[in-house]
Amino acid sequence: VARPRAPVRFRRRAPAVIRAATTADADSPPYQVAARKDLYELRIYGGHYVCRAPYNNREKGLAALMSYIEGGNEESKTFPATQPLIMRYECAPGTEDVVGKTMELSLGAGVADPPASAEPEAVGVAAAGGELVAVVGFEGVATPELAGEYRRLLTAAIRSDGLGVAGPG
Repeated sequence: VARPRAPVRFRRRAPAVIRAATTADADSPPYQVAARKDLYELRIYGGHYVCRAPYNNREKGLAALMSYIEGGNEESKTFPATQPLIMRYECAPGTEDVVGKTMELSLGAGVADPPASAEPEAVGVAAAGGELVAVVGFEGVATPELAGEYRRLLTAAIRSDGLGVAGPG
């Protein structure tokens, strides 16, 4: 006597593009991995809001961002501390001389109308995403020396792979 077969169940294959929507980082901005290299990933971040601070002193810049996400805004609203911390360097035209730096943190997934900063001269709020970003991960404290060394290594790796480093704007 032939028995009916059990229905075939298909497992969904993981997509080729990886999204950062895991439990550990559900509050971080969504991204797709465009390419994985030995030292870095190329990611395309989806739209999200960030708090952004200019800085010369890393600790003071980070303290300004943390103040905003811990309620230092016009609505005293708090936001989750997210990853990654994005550091942007502006160089003088035609040189690698750094003339300005900003750091930014995402305000989290799903934030649609972020409040203004209570200290607009120290922290601004901006829309971000929709850009290709080279990301290098490392463990430990991001001292200026360590961040500078990884920036140098990342820039060299990007150029070695035949890619260019974008300028400001």
